Amino acid sequence: MNAQGQSTNIDSLPAHLAFDQAVRQYHEYLSPEAGLYRGGEYPWYAFAFKQGHPFFDQDHMRKGSVLYKGILYKDVPLIYDLIQENLVTNDVYNTYFIALIHDEIDSFTIENNIFIRLKDARDPTQPRAGFYQQLYRGRTWILKKEWKTIREEISNTVEKYIDTHVSWYLKKDGRFYPVNNRKALLYALRDNGPELKKFMRKNKLRLNDDKDNILIKVASWYDSLHP
Repeated sequence: MNAQGQSTNIDSLPAHLAFDQAVRQYHEYLSPEAGLYRGGEYPWYAFAFKQGHPFFDQDHMRKGSVLYKGILYKDVPLIYDLIQENLVTNDVYNTYFIALIHDEIDSFTIENNIFIRLKDARDPTQPRAGFYQQLYRGRTWILKKEWKTIREEISNTVEKYIDTHVSWYLKKDGRFYPVNNRKALLYALRDNGPELKKFMRKNKLRLNDDKDNILIKVASWYDSLHP
């Protein structure tokens, strides 16, 4: 690799800084990076939705990163289609959209949101393969699975609406538990069930109020009891 124009001696840097610089030089050397722009052309939706949109959070590209076939690409424009479970970016010349190859994506971020890919496993408790938003990762994990579907209503015309579906999972001691309601959460953490009830009551934590943040608080509390 030709590193001309770099005045810093990598051998003189701390290990993590040297690694970061080597990665930057690698990407600069390959630019434009053919490894990132692999995948089929993504056809944008040709019809309008009466309500909602198919994407995660917002309906436009945002800056993110993707670990793609073992290589980390940073500052990539990304949008995540929750109907087709496609991670989409622009081509290098911004003329069309590319759906990255699903099975070659290890993880990705969109702004501060982290997604990991669960692969097929023999563990019967593991949710189906796919992308999951990682809300919390300590001794326990909290994962969120969001997906969308199209609903059609017919009056004088056919109007299309977006329906959103969400499931939450807690991973503890290598096992996954669905935690979509209070009863399921108490079952998953039943080894500290009385303490959990007291903690939630004292802090006025009602799971339906803000499920993401409450599950994060509960998992962090549980981890503090099991360092």
